[in-house]
Amino acid sequence: MLITFTAQPNRKLFGVALRRAFRRTLLVYWLGALVMALLALLAWSGGDTAGVVVASAAAVALALVAWWAGRRTVSINWKLYGRPIVWSVGDEGVRYDGELMDCLVRWPAVERVEPVPYHLIFRIGRHQVLPARVDGLGAEQRDELLAFLHARGLLGQPAQEAAGRLAPGR
Repeated sequence: MLITFTAQPNRKLFGVALRRAFRRTLLVYWLGALVMALLALLAWSGGDTAGVVVASAAAVALALVAWWAGRRTVSINWKLYGRPIVWSVGDEGVRYDGELMDCLVRWPAVERVEPVPYHLIFRIGRHQVLPARVDGLGAEQRDELLAFLHARGLLGQPAQEAAGRLAPGR
């Protein structure tokens, strides 16, 4: 079996997909910013001006790091994903054929596949992903792809539920 489709680049959707793919890593920074903001409130209620300034500055710094890391991840990867890509998913693995790079990731390397809006995230490791844009697929081809991935044990959810995650508002 071989499913082949072409994905057109969309930086906004790509950014959403990558931020979702790395949400756990980014969440650490956002939670740190929240904790610092709460410490600033606690210092303010205690009348500690220096504590308010330090905790507020730390909260802003952590929030900026989280925001910057998300944007930087997108800009670094956009060089390869900002062009039309031909994706092929088959018995051998998932193949990416683009203008600048061709690669095949065999199934033993793929840990799981996560459906996020408009993309399937092929997770190779904690910090390595292949975000395949699938919103251009027809319903029949999308369902065939999801059923194939589910049969391989990579989806972790029924194919129908995964299809609902791919297109918000369905």
